[in-house]
Amino acid sequence: MNIQPVVRLTFDFLGELPVVVEASDVPLSSDAGLLPFRLLDERIGFTQAFAAVLDDPRVPAKSDHTFAEMTRARIYGILAGYEDQNDHEILRADPVFKLVAGRSPAADPLASQPTLSRFETRSTSLRSNGSATFSSTSFWRRSPSRPGG
Repeated sequence: MNIQPVVRLTFDFLGELPVVVEASDVPLSSDAGLLPFRLLDERIGFTQAFAAVLDDPRVPAKSDHTFAEMTRARIYGILAGYEDQNDHEILRADPVFKLVAGRSPAADPLASQPTLSRFETRSTSLRSNGSATFSSTSFWRRSPSRPGG
């Protein structure tokens, strides 16, 4: 009988809550491959910087989802092959998508598909956000953590 060693990976992008990944017989998520990308993102600060340059006209006390969470949900959704926002209605409860967006798996669901659609439409239609997203490419030129830079 061969005993296979259990592979455990630990990610620290949630600060006080380390994320430990190990094999499981129970299907929890098919998107655990996003975790290393989230760790890289945390180290270089891309999604945080990208969300920070967007104008947020919402009243913070009346907002359940931060721009950073919604930015991450959309970027990681696209990265994982979910270009269509309809998939986010299911992904919003996925434990891995909650982690990559910056929430605990036990936390409330991420933004709904209609909320993400409004976020994306508003973000891409505001003139200030259009110039901000266009100029975000300068992030890669100035990032000291950039590979090969």
